[in-house]
Amino acid sequence: MRTLKLGLLGCGVVGQGLVKLLKKHHDDFKRNGFDLKLTHVAVKHPQKAREVDLSHVHVSADPVALAKTADIDILVEVMGGRELALEAGVAALLRGIPVVSANKAALARGLSRYIEAAKEKGAGLAFESACAAHIPIIEALDRSLACEEISVIKGVVNGTTNYILTLMERAGLTFDAALADATAKGFTEADPSLDVDGIDAAEKLTLLVFKAFGQYVPPDQFHTEGISRVTKADMALAQALNHRIKLIAGARVVDGKLNASVHPALIHKGELLADVDSEFNAIIIEGPAFKELTFLGKGAGQLPTASAVLNDVVKFARGNPTPALPGFVKAHPLPLAHAPTKHLAYCYFLRLKVLSNGIVDGVVSFLETQNVKVLSRAFISNGDGEYLGLITDVVKESRLNHLLNTLKRVDGVLEDPAFIRLDKDNYRDIVELEQRAYFGSSLER
Repeated sequence: MRTLKLGLLGCGVVGQGLVKLLKKHHDDFKRNGFDLKLTHVAVKHPQKAREVDLSHVHVSADPVALAKTADIDILVEVMGGRELALEAGVAALLRGIPVVSANKAALARGLSRYIEAAKEKGAGLAFESACAAHIPIIEALDRSLACEEISVIKGVVNGTTNYILTLMERAGLTFDAALADATAKGFTEADPSLDVDGIDAAEKLTLLVFKAFGQYVPPDQFHTEGISRVTKADMALAQALNHRIKLIAGARVVDGKLNASVHPALIHKGELLADVDSEFNAIIIEGPAFKELTFLGKGAGQLPTASAVLNDVVKFARGNPTPALPGFVKAHPLPLAHAPTKHLAYCYFLRLKVLSNGIVDGVVSFLETQNVKVLSRAFISNGDGEYLGLITDVVKESRLNHLLNTLKRVDGVLEDPAFIRLDKDNYRDIVELEQRAYFGSSLER
């Protein structure tokens, strides 16, 4: 019976969940020929009371010293933060100690250092829990899809923004009110801007791109937008147009280049992503051989995340040395398409605050004189005023921005128009008759 000693960095919500699961599955480990024993924990406040018993564990306040101790076999990092977590993780890897991390911020910013250290000493690095919690997307990309050509990976990967958007839509709250509710319930990061500005989603996208396309792209190289500019009027108009608004993180190969971005998007109600609510996450992978695969599950929470951490630990315990390293190299890295919104074309949702319903035909006519076809329209009136929502056919974003500068001067348009992209891959394989009636000839494109 092999006994593996664990060192744990951080014992907050996820760390305490892991301690509970280690106790719960103790007999299961032994049935499989090994035992897992938590021997060391490093926390910021060692004397703080916790809901789990650490009386038989060595508790300290120095994560780097713990990582360097000779008395651990696996290091588990759930402490959060960046620099200190990175230093501790690299220190363990350079000793040949495998690392399991749930820290997407440290991984996304320092992945090249982790990988270099892991390769140097032949140590393992696993981070399933750092991306979409309990959805086994890293395992699928690393094993089941190792030889597949992947053209698109995209999805809802931030449960906080998904909760806020769901609340805005169903309860009619403003963004600020929905954010306050999410914060009160403990759904947001300590700094809520990490969620609502799309930073958390971009960090997770870095990990997905690394596994799907075999290259490391830091999150600050992605085009990233959050949800703070989404309004009640946007939500109501999207509903009237048979769509919902979600924060989508995605990467796709376009003309031999890798285009990756995080931004709000209108999703047609016929799409699975439109039905992903609250803290749930969903990730879609597309490729020529398998067409499309969808993964759905909880993207947050103590036990879902802790369970993903434990599963990575068990992989090491069962003799899998490098479950998160690139492993099967398929091709040379693709060049990154910088400033994608300038060069790529989408369908767009436009929101205009207008004087009355009487100017709708004039706005549509203006766009069509500019060779921008309007596919659908909706008009609402609420306490803030009257709003027109339009969905356009495919147009380059650089050209759309130019048209919006002109459109805001049309009589009856009361303020600067705003737009939200539609995910341009949404409309190829949904219900054929409905979509052909809805989008007409644009579906062929």
